[in-house]
Amino acid sequence: AATVVNNGAAALVLILRHLCSGNRNEVVISRGELLQIGGGFRIPEILEASGAQLREVGTPNQTNPGDYAHAIGPNTALVLKVHRSNFFMDGFVAAPERAGLAALARKQRVPFVEDVGSGALLPTEDWANGHHEPTPAEVLKGGADLVCFSGDKLMGGPQAGIIAGKARHVAALKKHPFFRALR
Repeated sequence: AATVVNNGAAALVLILRHLCSGNRNEVVISRGELLQIGGGFRIPEILEASGAQLREVGTPNQTNPGDYAHAIGPNTALVLKVHRSNFFMDGFVAAPERAGLAALARKQRVPFVEDVGSGALLPTEDWANGHHEPTPAEVLKGGADLVCFSGDKLMGGPQAGIIAGKARHVAALKKHPFFRALR
């Protein structure tokens, strides 16, 4: 299932507003994914503006599955992965695979959400010097409950944020009071 909102940041805010409620308001995220997106907006500021509490794990260059497992607790609302779509890290760098994070989140009974930034609909390796950008379909197949991305950057046209994923989550997002302001 899918829905469309104003922009990519609005997609993430709606997801956070819906999943972070009451005492379950912590978002587990790697320090290496606390990045700045277009327009000077920073992921930590977006998370905090939505009412979520950051639970940073790992280091900027090294985050492992154990970091996430140790951080997930009774106040965890979701595990968030943010794609580094506007920069590359090289050298002594490690991050858990999507499937591993999805399995951990499932085991701990918390949603796994991935923000792929601009996203890609088709394989990028042929025209991006072998570089691979994740597609929303690939992210969902890899175990994410929800994926969000910027439709305008992906397909051209008016600004838009797209949320795709499990039908029950998308249906709940469409019923959230904040949805009307962002659709």
